[in-house]
Amino acid sequence: MPRFISALSLESPFVNPPTLFGWVIFAGLLGLIIWLSLRSKEYQPVWEKSSRLRFGGLLLLTVLGNLFLGIYVKPPSLMPVPGIPLETYGTAMMIFGALGWVIAAGTLGPIPALILGMIAGLFRAYLDTHTLFTTLEIGLLAMLFSISVRQRYRTSVFKILRQPIFASVALIPLFSILVLTGIFFSKSHSDITAHLDFAINNTGVASLALLGELLFAGIISQFLLFISPARWGRNQALKPSPAEERIETRFLIGMGTFIVVLLLSLLIGDWIVAGQAARRMLGDRLENTAEIAAESVPFFLETGQNLGVQLAEDPTLLSANREELAVLLSSKIRLVPYFDQLFVVDASANILGEYPPTTEISRQLTQEELSGIIFAFSGVLTQTYTITPLNEGDSARVSFIIAIPDEESTLSRVLIGRTNLTTNPITRPILNSLDSMTSIEGQGFLIDENGYVLYHSDKNLIMSRYEGEYSSEAAFYDGTSTTGTRELVFYQPVIGRAWAVVLKVPASQVQQLSLRIAAPLSLLILILTLLALVALRFSLRIISRSLQNLASEAGRIAEGKLDHVLETPGMDEVGQLRRAFEQMRISLKDRLEELNRLLVVSRSIASSLEMKDIFQPVLEAINSTGADTVQVILSPEIMPDLISDMPTRFAIENTKGKYAHLDVEIFEAIQQQDQLLLPNLARTSGGLQLSEFRPNPAALFALALRNDKEFFGVLWAAYNKPKLFTEADIRFITTLGGQTALAAANAHLFLSVEVGRQQLASILDSTSDPVLVTDHKDRLLLANPAAWEVLGIEEASLLAPINKILSQPELIELLKVSAPAKDPAEIELNNGKTFLATASSVFAEERPIGRVCILRDVTHFKELDTLKSEFVSTVSHDLRSPLTLIRGYATMMEMAGDINDQQQGYVRKIITGVENMSRLVNNLLDLGRIELGVGLDVAKIPALDILDRVISALQLHASEKNIDFSLETAPDLPPLIEADQDLLHQAIYNLVENAIKYTPEGQQVSVHAHASAENIFFEISDSGIGISEKDQERLFEKFFRSSDREARSQTGTGLGLAIVRSIAEQHGGRVWVESKLGEGSTFHLQVPITQPERKA
Repeated sequence: MPRFISALSLESPFVNPPTLFGWVIFAGLLGLIIWLSLRSKEYQPVWEKSSRLRFGGLLLLTVLGNLFLGIYVKPPSLMPVPGIPLETYGTAMMIFGALGWVIAAGTLGPIPALILGMIAGLFRAYLDTHTLFTTLEIGLLAMLFSISVRQRYRTSVFKILRQPIFASVALIPLFSILVLTGIFFSKSHSDITAHLDFAINNTGVASLALLGELLFAGIISQFLLFISPARWGRNQALKPSPAEERIETRFLIGMGTFIVVLLLSLLIGDWIVAGQAARRMLGDRLENTAEIAAESVPFFLETGQNLGVQLAEDPTLLSANREELAVLLSSKIRLVPYFDQLFVVDASANILGEYPPTTEISRQLTQEELSGIIFAFSGVLTQTYTITPLNEGDSARVSFIIAIPDEESTLSRVLIGRTNLTTNPITRPILNSLDSMTSIEGQGFLIDENGYVLYHSDKNLIMSRYEGEYSSEAAFYDGTSTTGTRELVFYQPVIGRAWAVVLKVPASQVQQLSLRIAAPLSLLILILTLLALVALRFSLRIISRSLQNLASEAGRIAEGKLDHVLETPGMDEVGQLRRAFEQMRISLKDRLEELNRLLVVSRSIASSLEMKDIFQPVLEAINSTGADTVQVILSPEIMPDLISDMPTRFAIENTKGKYAHLDVEIFEAIQQQDQLLLPNLARTSGGLQLSEFRPNPAALFALALRNDKEFFGVLWAAYNKPKLFTEADIRFITTLGGQTALAAANAHLFLSVEVGRQQLASILDSTSDPVLVTDHKDRLLLANPAAWEVLGIEEASLLAPINKILSQPELIELLKVSAPAKDPAEIELNNGKTFLATASSVFAEERPIGRVCILRDVTHFKELDTLKSEFVSTVSHDLRSPLTLIRGYATMMEMAGDINDQQQGYVRKIITGVENMSRLVNNLLDLGRIELGVGLDVAKIPALDILDRVISALQLHASEKNIDFSLETAPDLPPLIEADQDLLHQAIYNLVENAIKYTPEGQQVSVHAHASAENIFFEISDSGIGISEKDQERLFEKFFRSSDREARSQTGTGLGLAIVRSIAEQHGGRVWVESKLGEGSTFHLQVPITQPERKA
């Protein structure tokens, strides 16, 4: 049972040195550790400054962990050290015993782990295992554990072994072998079988104890690994395992492991079976011997009692004197030689008669006999007692006490008969059975009901106390001898008596018998395993050499060296593989030659787009396959309409056109199918109408030329001899056919584009407007002669960046692909002319790839517009004074005297007309001033004040029409903006006034203001009559009014929105509208929050 301990026992510190051969094993283990130390340098991390401190802490943990806090594990089968009579506490499982060297193995590397492991092993060797091998065993385990958790092999098995908890469990089988070897080769007993028995019985519990220590340390280390993986070497790159580098190594590791496991399984199984058989054989022998001895004991005792009773029935024993009794007893002994001594005693234990005459010592009655005499006179007629031997070294004696009754059943005398177990003829077989145990180094003895040894093969133990186990039934169990070795005990109770037969045999006898049984088979298994490993090694070497040769050949093939012929001896799998490689080499060589021909064809096709050049390489490539005639016939439908002299038939003929009559037949037949394959025209014509009077080829292959499901023509080849077309031939010609179809499609596109290009060039050359085309890199691709002349561009400037060949910033900005969509711009040239530049983007796959710009000369229109503006300004100014005078006189007419109602109506009409004309003149003047930039007063103004003034001014107008008039401002609206306060107020006022004007009664108008990072936006929405898309295009032009009847019903000059646009542009902003007819409109006014500095 496990027993907790606070510290290892220091009562018996000792260590058993190895045997002579054990020193050889010890040196081998030490050499293995040294070799591993040299080979494990790659797993040793760089020694840092903190490493010494960590090593010191782990050293202290190792010492304390192997001295304090543990559990003694002591199963029933645990044995003390042979030859050392000390009680064993069990095998110690120290809770922190392995933690120090396990953490050192993961964080400090193999060498520190080895040192700490050997220190831990040294403590355990002296205080627990008592074998010097423990020092090397734990040191070796520590090093292997470090290598396991720090290795960086990438296979799944090594990935599992990198985990501390799995690596610790994997060490247990190796530790079991090391412990078994260490215990067996340690000096403690001269008997080799005792060593073997001790090793086998104690290896399991030692492995179990270490498993507990490693599991605890593995769990703690797993947690530390999770916290700090870098210290455990996890930051290094993974690499292939040895099994991945060579197939021979992989097979050796796999099969070798399997063979070793199988060997160990067979050896262990053989040993277990042999041990069980030996134990069973020895147990059967002990059982038979004990049963024979036990069955004879009752007969011996019953015989003694019966003989005593018969002797006591003689009546002369009651009256005879000493001499008569001596003669009588002498005759009785001679008659039945069972008893050695006979006594007749009275109630006072006085000897009345005896035979044979004895000395005073032998005549002396024992305490048991004295008690028996008392019991006899108390009514117990027969009794049996075991008494001590007369002489030292003799067996015990048995005393029979029988009452001698008279005719009236009155007792006056008692008969005592003594017999020696050694001399008694009936016990002789019993003693011989017990003595037979010495032949197998065992012991046999007989014990009585009090546990005293009556007979023992070792005479010195007669009449000693039996300290073993008692049982009411026969029992066969393991025990421990006084020398500390294990022994087998068979306990056989005597039926009907409290006596028992005990047989003991050293367990080494079982091991010796097991060795005799298992050794021949084990030797045979070892020999066969060795032969299997050798055979596997040589077989793998042969296979690996063959595979290496194949790898070399494959390397040549990979390098393109396809002329080296592979030898293909043998019919096995390797031979088949070599033949497959040879076939692959031939196929690759043919394929490369085919690809080379295809590459030549592709280069030739890609180098030209002329019909006469692109088909010739294809015809030559097919002609190289043995064809006598190869032709390409193009469909007339793919030829552009403007080109009439282009040939449609291209051929290479060795037959001087004798198969030309087949062109029409093949062309018509191939349109219904993709290919026509006729290996032998003498057997089948494939639907062709062949004439018997004209020459026909022996074989024919025709292929439709299609690209994107469009038919371009036919490619066909004729052969003068029947030809079996292989899959490679069909693939080659089909590939060439595909390239031919693609070439035909490209040529068709080229011709079409070329015709279009020529037409476009003619158009561009004939137009008087300059035209510019740029690419996605803002380089000039195309310019017509008008552009060269107007902009001063030379034809050599094509593909040059536009910012280097153009001097107009507005035109450069308009031509940039990255520039946002812009309205047409007016470009003023150095010669004084003004051009209106309009540009649009060219898209491919929804991405802009360039720009097209057309410049139209608007110099004359600009001059007319200037004259118009000057005229309107002059006329407006000249009209303002008379209009003011007319309005004044019209107003004063009511003051001059009474006028009738009709006259008052005329006056009001005059005043209204004058006001409308004044408003038109003011708008014209404002528009002219705004367009010229005169009087633009930029200042920081509050936008909310302008909105409030507009809303207040128009609120009454909206209320008169019952319009829901609202204002919404966003929280991000800036408090101040830079603008001309009066102009911005006029722009917003015009938009809101228009919204109210064109919104029917009972509807709604809303004003919303919000801002972005750079601009402020005013949105005026109404639910009025809306604006058609046609009118929206000219809505902001001067004097433009909608053609809609409902809009025409409202008075207006057509200048309000033009003024708004001019104000927006003067501020660097813009105005636009979103509207649907019948649903309402939303006008958007965008003004920058800050204005750029203006030149004085």
